[in-house]
Amino acid sequence: MLDLTIRGAVLVTPRGRFAADLHVQDGKVAAVGALDAQAARVIDAGGLLALPGVVDSHVHFMDPGDAAREDFVTGSAAAAAGGVTTVIEHTHGAPVRDAEELRRKVAHLRRRSLVDFALGAHVWPDRVGDLPALWTAGAAYLKVFTCETHGVPAVLAGDLLQCFRTGARAGATFLVHCEDQAITRERERALRAAARTDYGVIPEWRSREAEAVAAAEVALIARLTGARAVIAHTSHPPVVDLVARERAAGAPLWVESCPQYFYLRENEVLAHGPFRKFTPPARLRDAADADAMWRRLAAGAITHISTDHAPSTRAQKLEGDIWTCHFGLPGVETTLALLLDAAHEGRIAMERVVDALCEQPARIYGLYPRKGTLAPGADADVTLVDPARSRVLADADVLSKAGWTPYAGRRVVGAAVMTFVRGRLVAREGRPEGDPGWGEWLPGRGAMA
Repeated sequence: MLDLTIRGAVLVTPRGRFAADLHVQDGKVAAVGALDAQAARVIDAGGLLALPGVVDSHVHFMDPGDAAREDFVTGSAAAAAGGVTTVIEHTHGAPVRDAEELRRKVAHLRRRSLVDFALGAHVWPDRVGDLPALWTAGAAYLKVFTCETHGVPAVLAGDLLQCFRTGARAGATFLVHCEDQAITRERERALRAAARTDYGVIPEWRSREAEAVAAAEVALIARLTGARAVIAHTSHPPVVDLVARERAAGAPLWVESCPQYFYLRENEVLAHGPFRKFTPPARLRDAADADAMWRRLAAGAITHISTDHAPSTRAQKLEGDIWTCHFGLPGVETTLALLLDAAHEGRIAMERVVDALCEQPARIYGLYPRKGTLAPGADADVTLVDPARSRVLADADVLSKAGWTPYAGRRVVGAAVMTFVRGRLVAREGRPEGDPGWGEWLPGRGAMA
């Protein structure tokens, strides 16, 4: 007898959609289509879409670290409610810099996650020699900062070249935060010298030029070394385009972006201050800017979407001035809803939503075909979506410890109604089900080589 059959849904893949039953046995997709077999549980999914579970490849659950902001228990519950079945997490407050630190974090997180998880690690410029062992220990990616941020030191051009050479030999994948250290440092010096503490310092400090210069450097060094690199949280079209030019020249590059760069306006920081402090900051100045980002996502120049979920509570956001308050936004439970709404509005095809949120991140980080697909043999990670459900996003519905969302008041059409991880129901109607501990650690590609 099968464990589970989901009947009557329309399955959506990057290559099309079709009506079919989905059958689950021992946590895996056993078959797709008609099957003459009984199941212990049958779900009527008529009128719903069945998507592969979302793979959010860039989150910060602060665990271990500042658990007052978020931990794996609350973060993974929020993820499940939002249709996410796999996260790739790293926290700057407790960085993973060598294989032993990775092993300790894996041990700490046992029994703490509702969804499956992989773990990113950090690159310290004076510890490049540790990278091969860290990669083979199972890190999903190696995170590089090109400017000092969140207490993580900058990896400047000389060290970056050595880092990428070392990583390329090991077959590692890098996730790179692109803001130029010299430019951000000069901007901060000038703004502080002018005694600026108004909210407008954010886009001037973390400028378009700083992001573009760093992304160009990273993309070129990736091409020169052959290192696999993902440009993190790409914020505006010129950066997407310059990376595309290096990709066309043979660089193994991918472009990640996040909903805030499609929905939030640059001038919102003037009114909302700390609640729009994230970096790179919002860049949209008008509807044409948003259209340009949507076109690049639809065309695949932006390869995938993550959240860069980095929550703080309202009280934490208001600590200190605009220079010292926390960076970051919550987002792990709203991203799928925003992309479903974009599909409803015709900005992007539903098939491309599945590609950008599910299949591409799974492929990039070596989780495919276990994750990111509903093909037989894959983990039975399924997000059932009602494409017609309309609702207004609200702070009161946020499960993250943040307790707020920058998208509060926005009406969206499309919602995750049931989320399954390896065949087990972990969320229904926006609320988590079950206890943390079902989620398993997913070793990265290096550990499986």
